[in-house]
Amino acid sequence: MTTIFTEVFPINLSALPTLYTYKLITGNKDISTIGGKLSYRLKVEFGGHWIWSEKRIVGDQLISDHKITKIVENLWQEQADVFRNLQGIKQELNFEITPQVQADFVASGLFRDIDREIKLMLADKAHHISKVKIERTYGVKAWVINEKPSISISVQSDLIYKQDFKTYVSQVSDPEELVGLMVADKASTLKGEILEITGRLSDHRSRLLSLTKKTDSKALIENAPDDELVVSVGKAQYHYLASALNIVLRLADCQRFGVDAQKALSILQIPPRQRSGIISEISKIAKEHGFLDSAYSSSKNPELFLNAQSLNFSSNLCFGNSRIGKHEEMLSSLKLYGVYKKANKFSENQSIRIGIIKGANTESLERFYPALQEELKKLKFNSEYIGLKNIQEDSRAKIEEAINLLMQKEKQPDIILAFFNDNSEEEGSAYDKFKSITIGRGIPSQYIEKSTTTNTFALGNIALGILGKTGNTPFSLAEPLPYADLVIGLDVARQKKKNLAGSVNATAIARIYFSNGDLLRYRIHDAPLEGETIPENVLQSLFPISEFQGKRVVIHRDGLFRGSEKQVLKSWAKQIGAEFYLVEVIKDAVPRIYSFSNGQVERPAKGDVFKLSDTHAFLVSSLPPFKNSTPQPLQIRTESPFTIEQAVHSVLSLTLLHYGSLRGTRSPVSIHFSDKIGYLALKGIKPKDLEGTIPYWL
Repeated sequence: MTTIFTEVFPINLSALPTLYTYKLITGNKDISTIGGKLSYRLKVEFGGHWIWSEKRIVGDQLISDHKITKIVENLWQEQADVFRNLQGIKQELNFEITPQVQADFVASGLFRDIDREIKLMLADKAHHISKVKIERTYGVKAWVINEKPSISISVQSDLIYKQDFKTYVSQVSDPEELVGLMVADKASTLKGEILEITGRLSDHRSRLLSLTKKTDSKALIENAPDDELVVSVGKAQYHYLASALNIVLRLADCQRFGVDAQKALSILQIPPRQRSGIISEISKIAKEHGFLDSAYSSSKNPELFLNAQSLNFSSNLCFGNSRIGKHEEMLSSLKLYGVYKKANKFSENQSIRIGIIKGANTESLERFYPALQEELKKLKFNSEYIGLKNIQEDSRAKIEEAINLLMQKEKQPDIILAFFNDNSEEEGSAYDKFKSITIGRGIPSQYIEKSTTTNTFALGNIALGILGKTGNTPFSLAEPLPYADLVIGLDVARQKKKNLAGSVNATAIARIYFSNGDLLRYRIHDAPLEGETIPENVLQSLFPISEFQGKRVVIHRDGLFRGSEKQVLKSWAKQIGAEFYLVEVIKDAVPRIYSFSNGQVERPAKGDVFKLSDTHAFLVSSLPPFKNSTPQPLQIRTESPFTIEQAVHSVLSLTLLHYGSLRGTRSPVSIHFSDKIGYLALKGIKPKDLEGTIPYWL
């Protein structure tokens, strides 16, 4: 018998103190920054526990009006920029404490009492490899499960560079090189990227001393030399002395700092058994203090758990001649039955014409050429190489010249493959130049790094990508979604403003699929959008009457709907006689799910679901390729009348339809690669035609 359990724990309400709420009186609509800073100040002044929740200050202390007024007056003097809009604080006598407030109070308040005890336990689990220390850290988050306050406990691994940030700064010739590094506060849990170099301490000492109330922080600021660097960290742009920070390495940083990325990755990944064991130790400490009960599990709370079978989810796909095969056997089914739908130009078995650009110092293609042709032939496609252009430098001029020569041939290529060294993630790389030209001109293309040409396992992925990019549909869902006519993926590519808070949203992107997962078209709104919300006129242009009138439409939003987006979409649906079902797909910071079978903690299965409510769930949408790693679920949110079961089913089904890989995806294809599409779009790499039917992003 298999039991499914989570990292989420119900709160023991009998252990909670009496809570008091205080409303801020302010002329500023955005009061979250004020609320967070004020709750910290109240804790310093009066002790006890103070948090910011439901747009209110919540504490376990009853403070007189006189004392509150005094605090506000002091804040006006000390931090005028932050608190100038704060007019006062008033206790709310009639506010009903909600489950969300109770959960927030435990996560942000009571857990601080046991933070030191937990960190001492985690310190014993650190690993050391050459220049780095791998630390296990924990996070706590508030949730409401079936109207009951609950918290999740998660474990992360941080790769801490042993040389601290201040020492590293002294070795860097240009401080601007530090921008973009991930750093962590030595004295707290704060982590974030360095956004800018603020200056030297001599210009900021007085201001920083006025902002901090921590004795240790004050001493650090008072004793540091005038020339010490001050940097701005994280979205909130906190200002830190260099000596207060450690460097946190991401895998992409390993080469820069001379760290073996593969060795680090093997330790960063925590197997399910080990991960759940650490969380069990943390929860035991909380249970001993009385404010947590045992984790939610399918044995105790069967009504909160679903699986692929109870969702009626099928991994069956439709291939050529309407033949059915399982996703797990996709490649063999393609070889046996052929693709679901060929592009018109290949309907008479015409060959796929392939042009090649080969950069300097790349691997010989003598073995790759015939191997790729053989792979395509197994998928029932002939192919021919119609030209090879060798270039000695990866400048834009040389790449564009090579593309032009290939496209001037009597037989134009159906796709151009480019072979360069492994630098596709670098700014201004050959990848950026190649894709800027080919995508901008509507030329199907595939960039293949040096390491891929020697990887025989990558051939299937490359061949599949070539088929998708040349207009073929390799497969579709065997069972179309019964509750939808169309599925839309909706995303916004955001770009940070330089030296200013907020962002400029560069472009809105909609990808439109039929109910069987076949791509109908993509549509891009190209004009820059100010703010976080997609405006009404843009949303309406992405959903034209000609395609959406009278249709049942599932809309997958990459992340949260912003501002008035939901209201605008509902209003537009009503005007055009359509039904829009709104689904938010949230990828970050989602608690994990585990399986317990035969006395062992293991990974869950694809399709396992923890149901928080009738409109909210965690979904295991895919399993990572490494068996010793624990899958990261997606958080799915929807609204009635669309059920959470339907929302989860729609997401799970569309994870089967990625044409660029033999593996399924974590996100549904409707929003998969949103980050990549946005990254390209923000750099001007997007199709000349803002509507199209070929998935250029594969």
